Parts: sequence; C-alpha cells; structure tokens
Amino acid sequence: MSIYVNMMPAAKVDAALGERLERLTGEDAACCVPEYAALGKELGASPGFARALRRVKALSDEHRLLAVALLKRRGELCACEIQAATGLSHATVSHHMGVLVAAGAVAARRKGKWMYYRLRRNPGSLLP
Repeated sequence: MSIYVNMMPAAKVDAALGERLERLTGEDAACCVPEYAALGKELGASPGFARALRRVKALSDEHRLLAVALLKRRGELCACEIQAATGLSHATVSHHMGVLVAAGAVAARRKGKWMYYRLRRNPGSLLP
C-alpha cells in the first residue's frame, strides 16, 4: 500500500508507515496522513517557526554557542572580551555576533569604537 502526501511533490509514504499509523489510530492511514501533512505544512509556514529556525541555526555553531554562554555568565561583553575568550579573530567574532543579533538572541550597542553585546531579555520562545 502506497500513500502520497501533499507536503512535498511526490513524497511517498512507505507501506510500513501506513501500517503503523493504522494500528495507532485505528483508521485508514489515507485518512490521517493528509491531516498530519497539513499540520506540518501549517507549522512550517508560521512566522514563529521561521524565528525559531533562525535561533536554532544561530546556536548550532560551537563558537556562537560559547559566546552565548559567556554572555549568560557575564551579562555584557565587549567584542574584544569575546575575542579573548574564544581565541577567534576580531572579524570572525564580529561575524558570529552579527548572526546572533540577526537571530534575535543577542542585542548589540556601540559605545565609541567599541561594540558591546548582551543576551536579549525576551528573545521569545525557542519553539514555535
């Protein structure tokens, strides 16, 4: 038994999945697969999902995660302090912090020549 899901073009659900869904729900899998596919599509298209995805991707780099951990412990740090803690070049720190700022996880402020970073107080929920 093959079931086609509308979520992706020609995405075929294998027979084993259909059988598991039928055992779980007690209904024909052809009935519930489109429902789950629609739910996945709806969640994937929501603004909250896009925001959460940006945050998770921003935190997926070990240097950015380290910078966030440093900010959590210290509150606010200058870019040069983050540079000293991570051993990265100034340009690389600037790039990583820009990614975190764009994702909404970190706030930045300039004071003269210096850039200071801190965690955002209310970055929103991580999950949509």
